[in-house]
Amino acid sequence: MKTLRILFTICFGLVSASVMAQSRHYNSATLGMGAGGTAFADGYHANFINPANLMVNNTGRKPRTSIGLAGGLGFRVGGDFLNLSVYNEYLTKGLTIDGTVRENMLNDWFGTNQQNSREMSTSLGVIPLGFSTRGDKMAFSLATRVRVTEDLEVNKGLMELVFYGLDSDQFSGGVPVNFSSNTVSFAEVSLGFAMELPLPITGLVEAIPFVNGMKVYAGVAPKYLVGLQTARLDFNSTLTVDPITQANPSISHQFDYSLYSFGTLSEQLSAYADAKALNPDASFDDYVDYTGDDVGSVGSGFGLDMGVTAELDVSLPALGFLGNKQVLRLGMSVTDLGSVNYNKTPSRVFASDTFVFDGDIGNQKFGDYFDNLSDSLQNDVYGNFTAQEVSATKHKLPGMYNFGAALSLGKLTATLDYGFGFNNNGTNSKKSSVSTGLEYRLLNFIPIRVGYRVGGYSSASYSAGFGLDFRFFEFTFAAAQVANSTSNGTSATVAWSGLVIRF
Repeated sequence: MKTLRILFTICFGLVSASVMAQSRHYNSATLGMGAGGTAFADGYHANFINPANLMVNNTGRKPRTSIGLAGGLGFRVGGDFLNLSVYNEYLTKGLTIDGTVRENMLNDWFGTNQQNSREMSTSLGVIPLGFSTRGDKMAFSLATRVRVTEDLEVNKGLMELVFYGLDSDQFSGGVPVNFSSNTVSFAEVSLGFAMELPLPITGLVEAIPFVNGMKVYAGVAPKYLVGLQTARLDFNSTLTVDPITQANPSISHQFDYSLYSFGTLSEQLSAYADAKALNPDASFDDYVDYTGDDVGSVGSGFGLDMGVTAELDVSLPALGFLGNKQVLRLGMSVTDLGSVNYNKTPSRVFASDTFVFDGDIGNQKFGDYFDNLSDSLQNDVYGNFTAQEVSATKHKLPGMYNFGAALSLGKLTATLDYGFGFNNNGTNSKKSSVSTGLEYRLLNFIPIRVGYRVGGYSSASYSAGFGLDFRFFEFTFAAAQVANSTSNGTSATVAWSGLVIRF
């Protein structure tokens, strides 16, 4: 139906038109090991996890310079709306979804209150280009990243509409049917710098048992942020379906919505609202045809990632069978400090009305009646909105504090990370998370990775990854999935290294 274009032009159009963001950055290596990497991730990925690691060579055999072409991709989806327990119980056993089965399913999913809501967040991060070079005392990098986060929240009433349809028994008393959507997309250009810090206590370090030496690195990666697009829709309504007869069905939809938009779409919606106020016959299609031509011009901002890593030589002759050198790294970082200010022609369009459908088509033909109804809904009911200018919107980055350790024993590496966010944007969470992982390099160029993560945005998850990682080339994958979804919902994540060339 044409009417849906009014409400979903941005919220779903942007998802198909853009490539998009996650909170804690991960690549195929760190995701396969539990999505940590504070003391492990090196190369240009270190810009977004711990810039001090630009000085790190985590396998001990990588050349100094790395270039990533389509240099990494990660996608995550999760939330309590995605409840695998409900899915497995009711939708995989051939049950007919009606009667008590349908009622129990929705109660298990949302609870008994029709106002209860569940949320789903998706995020996608792409590194179109990455470059890093490592010297003896300093390292430099340039990395670009495109990110988008989409948050969707729906209430039980909306899902009752999906599974019951316009059932007069279910909706005769009026049911709240609500949802909201928030899309944020932006690009980053990050310049990284790291260096080895001088240690005046060198002699004391070697006196520590099992420690043969230590180096400390510090790094910083300021970044320029380009706002691609953003939009927020809040839709609240009450749907009432009186007992329907063949002669006189009656549906009432009382609604109230607000849509915040920017750039060309904002201008088009405002122009239509102004024209509608002067001419009731103004058509939505004549004014609103958003093509995304303004993507990248609606906002800007600055951000910062920074960190420090200590690298300890803990080589022991007894562990020589694992490799010539054993290294323990301890890292800490603060990532995604900053914000994007979306300020190009910000506006809010809003409407509050009641649509009543009584099924009386009069003398019209059936097809003509519903064609006219569709146009009326688009232009006179849901499209009869008011536009107003609003202030710019500042979107804070999904910042995190990160702490980690990585112990490399030749071909075997173990990692442990702890982190928590200082906001809940996207798939970020103020709740603490802990991850641990292992990597074994079979034949020294086939990394086999496993990991475990608990806390944060979703239930506990297991991850794994593999691929090819030669001295001069990398092509690896990883995936993660929650163990269960009874309370927090499910979460699934995938990552690909891109094409990484080293020399």
